[in-house]
Amino acid sequence: MLNLLRMDLRRMFRSRMFYITSFILVAGIVLTVTLMHVVTDPDARAAGEAAGMVFTSEDEDDINEILSLSKTDALCSTIYSGGIFNLAIYIVTALFVCSDFASGFAKNIFSVQGSRGRYFLSKLMCMAIVGLVWMAGTWLVFEICCQAVGLRFAEGPAINVGVFVGGFGLTGLAFCAQSILLCVLLRSEGAGIAAGIIIPSGLAVSLLEQLLGMWGISIFDWTLYGCTESVVARLVLGEPFMRHMAVAMVWLVLFVAVGMLTLKKKDI
Repeated sequence: MLNLLRMDLRRMFRSRMFYITSFILVAGIVLTVTLMHVVTDPDARAAGEAAGMVFTSEDEDDINEILSLSKTDALCSTIYSGGIFNLAIYIVTALFVCSDFASGFAKNIFSVQGSRGRYFLSKLMCMAIVGLVWMAGTWLVFEICCQAVGLRFAEGPAINVGVFVGGFGLTGLAFCAQSILLCVLLRSEGAGIAAGIIIPSGLAVSLLEQLLGMWGISIFDWTLYGCTESVVARLVLGEPFMRHMAVAMVWLVLFVAVGMLTLKKKDI
């Protein structure tokens, strides 16, 4: 499996989609930090007011709230709390896996390796490494941008770093496993992209929540999107989130088990 993993990593880090997605994530960080700077810096606010912007009392409350954030909290408010990070890794996973089936590369791998379960795990480990690279990279870009514009956030508890990496890492990995499973079942890049737009973004969950809410049923806390938002709530508001992490772990194990079984049973 290590040979498969090395091959997958080589292909991933040589692909254009990895760097295009990295650029989009970095752009999201830069844009959000710029907006924070405009809102919180007096000179930038004066320039905004001169340009016709209006700052209300609610804006003042928002400014105080932003300045009271820790670095980890502020980073969460960029590309993580809205699901952009999970959306990106979901779609990249779908494109990466579907390209194997579209080109016939998967059939060659299975004829050489034999174990289809190793294929699934190799893809999952590859995307786990990609996710860690993106988290480290976006954290570095966030620090550089904040230093460049003079934004100073409070130093939060050291445990928040572990919550950030562990929470978003686990939920992101579960989304990757779901993406691989859908690609194994459907073999369609279009379906993978569509799923990547409506599932990690919370669109599907929101629609189902509204529909089931008519009967007093709530599924939010039992979805991966709900688990992701619980990480944000833990970092920003200090709310408990371990139950949600257990839910995310169950989803991860379920997707891996069903995906490996599907690969074993389904003709390539």
